[in-house]
Amino acid sequence: MEELRSKELVTGQQWFQPGDDIPNVPKKLFALQNLCTDCKICEVSCSLIHSPDGELNPLWSRLKIEHGPQVTARFSKDGFGFAVAICHHCANPPPCAQVCPTEAFYYEPLTLAGIIDQNKWIQCMECVPACPFDTVYVAPTGEVLKCDLCGGDPACVKACATRPEKLNVGKQYPRLPVLFFEEKGAFGAILRRPPEDRKEVGLGDAMLAGKVSTAA
Repeated sequence: MEELRSKELVTGQQWFQPGDDIPNVPKKLFALQNLCTDCKICEVSCSLIHSPDGELNPLWSRLKIEHGPQVTARFSKDGFGFAVAICHHCANPPPCAQVCPTEAFYYEPLTLAGIIDQNKWIQCMECVPACPFDTVYVAPTGEVLKCDLCGGDPACVKACATRPEKLNVGKQYPRLPVLFFEEKGAFGAILRRPPEDRKEVGLGDAMLAGKVSTAA
């Protein structure tokens, strides 16, 4: 019986010949690394839609949350933080594709993300150490996993929990996630956006404002 393979959430295939000028990925995944709380909901959502049978298993995830002792988080000034290890979608062709002996990489027409054709994959694993960011992973079945940007609608971004802000100063939370799917310039503007002070509306405040009835 043939081994079940992970799912590629792409809308088409575009193949380039060796030496062709391949356009770069216009929109990438970005993360506010110093605000990740290690909730791992991104790993869970990625594994849910990419695993062969919809299994909630982070081993099928194409991004990982790593503990970075050197990362200074906004809620831990002592350098205890978490970093999202995620495919950078390097300039095309990416290093992982350049070392592939079977030319098993194609490109999704909408996102131009490099995708591995599992029918051409020969388990040589050359692409795994070739990744300069260590974001080409190996599934429990031995299959190589690489982010496919979910065909242009990344599940990890939609699932990413609202990040905490100023955790030790009252109960104020921004309404933005840690993960973004944006062009580099747009993400730069998000990164430079100052934190917003927003008071959390508790049940008592809501009742006084008439938004919740006393019967609730």
